[in-house]
Amino acid sequence: MLKIVINHKKFKDKTILENINVSINRPGIYGVIGKNGQGKTTLFKCILNLESFSGNCSANEEKIVLENAGWVPTEPPIYGELTADEFYDFYAHLLNISAKEGNRIFEVPNNQLIREFSTGMKKKTYLNAVFQKEFPLYILDEPFNGLDLESNYLLMNYVRELSKTSIVFISSHILEILYKDCDKIFLLKDKNLLKFDKSDFTKIEKTLFM
Repeated sequence: MLKIVINHKKFKDKTILENINVSINRPGIYGVIGKNGQGKTTLFKCILNLESFSGNCSANEEKIVLENAGWVPTEPPIYGELTADEFYDFYAHLLNISAKEGNRIFEVPNNQLIREFSTGMKKKTYLNAVFQKEFPLYILDEPFNGLDLESNYLLMNYVRELSKTSIVFISSHILEILYKDCDKIFLLKDKNLLKFDKSDFTKIEKTLFM
């Protein structure tokens, strides 16, 4: 079970998030949307306890940390002086696992320096690295940015498999993708989260832009 309680999150005197209380009791795909600047990335970092805030976020009654959650930021930090294979080994070491080729859903040049990769190839490499380990919770912040159509297809298929046993949060500006696959969608607006079940997805855009 995932429990998110954020009483408030502030930057200096500005409140970014407040009065957020969410419980998720089963695996699935959960969308997070909101206009730019509303605090989606800050929300994710609070869930992962990467930001200080008033409240508590836990999974299965344990504090969430990067060792027990798969985190893919919008612009993943990746070392350009490594090859893809070297980065997989490095990331596996951080996770205290052995690198597993079988879990790589994208093909990238394994022995080419990452600094020579396109934005999409860097994203694929980072996703491959994260997916080396199975987590109870995944948070993917705009994971489709920089990926081509085929890569988006492969990623979404893999996320569907993950969601059978894990909670997967996805933020995206492509609402149609979220409408198709999400069990619920959370709209971040006015510092709070509004929850929409599948039967209410038709109300999201009006609420978002009103």
